Amino acid sequence: MRYCLLILIFCLYGCDLVTKELPILSYKIDDNGNEIHYGINYEGFENQLGENFTSKDIFDRVFIANFFFTRCPSICPPMRTELIKIAETFQDEDDFMLISHTIDPENDTVDILKSYAEATGIPSEKWQFLRSSLENTKAQANQYMTNFRPNEDGTDFYHSSYVALVDKHKLIRGFYNVLVAEDVERLKEDIKILIKD
Repeated sequence: MRYCLLILIFCLYGCDLVTKELPILSYKIDDNGNEIHYGINYEGFENQLGENFTSKDIFDRVFIANFFFTRCPSICPPMRTELIKIAETFQDEDDFMLISHTIDPENDTVDILKSYAEATGIPSEKWQFLRSSLENTKAQANQYMTNFRPNEDGTDFYHSSYVALVDKHKLIRGFYNVLVAEDVERLKEDIKILIKD
């Protein structure tokens, strides 16, 4: 009986010692059927301060990334609310940040992105709002395995409410719908795992 009790105690407390292993999702399949991992890279972007944003800005940092536009009348406002909460949760983690890419660079100028960013109350070093050419933005969305397009009447874009979680090696480790409470909680736990790595 004593051994059974010891085994039960070990199982209950030992489970906390096992670290959840997150999959690597940024890969392509080569001609031989092998997974070839790739890292997220940046070139040709500027942030809400009009500064160049490149791959060196994500070096050794965990981040989440999404696509949005400031005039969005549908999913962007509730997404923004959730992302603000996440930024606040991890405000003291220097190696964590958020990156939001506008899919409407024609209208989302640097000044508009700056105003939009300031209204979140999150410092620019914690949350970067990026713009580039439409062609470059579509290529970036492809790296994140997502896409977007304007709807028929031009009032909105079809785009995703998912964010990608990227580790310190620039590898995508998860996708999460920030409009689903369970996904948001899972995202927060997975961020903690990657920050500790």
